[in-house]
Amino acid sequence: MTNDEPGSERRRHPRVPVAVKGRFLAPDGSEHECVIRDMSLSGIALLADVDVPAGAHLIVYLDDFGRFEGPVVRAFEGGFAIETALSGPRRERVADRLNAYAKGGGASPDADSRRNFPRYAPQDGGFEEGSVVTLADGRTAPCRIVDMSLGGANVATELRPPLGTRVSIGRMKGRVVRHTPEGFAIEFTDIPERASALSRPFG
Repeated sequence: MTNDEPGSERRRHPRVPVAVKGRFLAPDGSEHECVIRDMSLSGIALLADVDVPAGAHLIVYLDDFGRFEGPVVRAFEGGFAIETALSGPRRERVADRLNAYAKGGGASPDADSRRNFPRYAPQDGGFEEGSVVTLADGRTAPCRIVDMSLGGANVATELRPPLGTRVSIGRMKGRVVRHTPEGFAIEFTDIPERASALSRPFG
């Protein structure tokens, strides 16, 4: 963030330069692109072309990190900073990723990071794990979200619809593109590249 952070906060949560893209959902429902300037375990400094008032509560979706939310605590030229609260395993995962960036490792080189949209497990994406899948003929079945991105999802369910079958999960519509040992993979057909797609529950 900026140098007006209390000294104890700066020491406890060092800022790491992290140049990755993202999008944020403003309180009025509008969505905007942004880029991280730097990040710590207690906050994120974002560069954006829009002004956001102090105190506004934002939902932010960041490539390679997932979903965050928190209030705007400070504005600076070209952007603003939000305060975040992380705990438990999520905090540890973000800390590990920040350490990788601090050491120059950057984003993880695994297959998921090479997809068109980064893919996240429910605990990282901030969405519900349980949902219901609905087929075109109206049949429904409970399912579990294994992981998802803005472009699709992997679900665990007893259903095995043929490839190409039109399905919906929660409010998302798509088609079956792959069968997996646990269920099948869905490619969304009605979702543009937008952050609010991951801020809504799938139930």
